Amino acid sequence: MAGQPVTMSNSVITVTVPGTCGELIQGWSDEWSEPVLVSCPVRLYSRISVELQPDQPGIAVNEPGHSAKIRQAARLVLDYLERSGWGVTITRTSQLIPGRGMASSTADVVGVIAGLAQAVGRSLTAAELVRLACRIEPSDSTMLAGLALLAYRGSGQFCQMGQPPTLPLLILDSGGTVDTLTYNAQLDLAAVRQLGPSTRAALELLREGLRRADAAAIGAAATLSALSYQQVSYNLLVEQAREWATATQALGLVRAHSGSVVGLLYPPQTNLAGPGRWLAARFEGVITPTHLTGGGCQLEQPSSSLLCEGVFTSQSTPPAMKR
Repeated sequence: MAGQPVTMSNSVITVTVPGTCGELIQGWSDEWSEPVLVSCPVRLYSRISVELQPDQPGIAVNEPGHSAKIRQAARLVLDYLERSGWGVTITRTSQLIPGRGMASSTADVVGVIAGLAQAVGRSLTAAELVRLACRIEPSDSTMLAGLALLAYRGSGQFCQMGQPPTLPLLILDSGGTVDTLTYNAQLDLAAVRQLGPSTRAALELLREGLRRADAAAIGAAATLSALSYQQVSYNLLVEQAREWATATQALGLVRAHSGSVVGLLYPPQTNLAGPGRWLAARFEGVITPTHLTGGGCQLEQPSSSLLCEGVFTSQSTPPAMKR
């Protein structure tokens, strides 16, 4: 969304933002002296539509169950854009389940910020977008193009790392929710600080993987971070997924460090039907096939629609396997 100013639009502006399967890396930056993360963007999205009403003050959200942070983001950005007396109607459509570590809140907040900026003819810089989003809550780096290292709860420093290869990924969702604000308020920063060396090692692996398009290095980086973070926030599913990764020839595992989902990354061109069927016989939750992708919010054309790659459950046959 960064670039030259655009002409103000009186029509509905729609922005899509990817969700995540947790984070490829989360830990501590000794260089920045604060917690950091690299989100794991996937091909599951939130769509936020905004329609400005200059003569009708008030914020209307068409999905009440998700309105609090959306309203907060709208008030913040309207004030930032010097349109605090204007009204707006916001519509949310999402494939992301709240509270699982899929960056649903970040997608909603960023969609509102970027959409309203576009609607008033402003093109925000990446730094502005990050700064505004992090004022609402600790945020994921999915607002930034490609993969990015982000100081998600402090300074808002970030470093864009480049575009990842498209890697097949299975999301394992066992249920259960985590509130981002509560989790971060209770986070043991002393324990996170101890992750400095492992975070540095994981980042070096990830940078090398991106530089060489080495999928195995990317998987190794994610696995190192996922296992290291067990000392901060233990998740039994991470231990199970480690065994399943070996059994299904995955490159490694990804976790939601402040959520419940865990993912398995696979080599390029892997048909997920086989691993999906194998896991569905052993895992009682929901298994969703998707792909690692790059982050960044996108202005959507009116005819576009959300793409869903299907859902596996332990009670049903994966779509790709239906005969």
